[in-house]
Amino acid sequence: MTNKQILLRLRIEYIVYVLLALLLVALYELQVFTKGTMEGHTTAVYVLECIGVLLTVVLVPLALKSFHVALERIAEKEEQEHRRSYVKWNEIRLAMFVVVVLVNISIYYVASSTTCGYCAVIGAIASLFCLPPTKKGLMADLTPVEEEKVESPVEPQVEEEKTEEEESR
Repeated sequence: MTNKQILLRLRIEYIVYVLLALLLVALYELQVFTKGTMEGHTTAVYVLECIGVLLTVVLVPLALKSFHVALERIAEKEEQEHRRSYVKWNEIRLAMFVVVVLVNISIYYVASSTTCGYCAVIGAIASLFCLPPTKKGLMADLTPVEEEKVESPVEPQVEEEKTEEEESR
């Protein structure tokens, strides 16, 4: 898979995600799907709100953190495997945001719950970190990061500490 193919695939997937969210909102606003069907059922609304909030609280940080952890783990793999893993983890991260946003939009309209509306907005804003990279960003992500070991002499650090202590006296 070339860089161009990876970028095209990730961009198409992100656009589909945005279009799905907009389509769901449009279907509720145009009353194709009925709004407020669970409004009178307080227990059901409470359970739905809890589900929406828990999905947001768990999946948003998990999506943001797991991608960076996965990038560190796949850095040792060979190039083609590294590319496949990169695309796979991008898709997993985007899928987590899709779940958060679409479920919370649905709960917002079905239960008339502003809490889940806020959670959908949180998921949508957090998914901006999932925007497909530019060519330079992709190259930076796909090149293995080698730790630079710069040996600094210990003595100057000790001398600096002593001078700071003497100045404070």
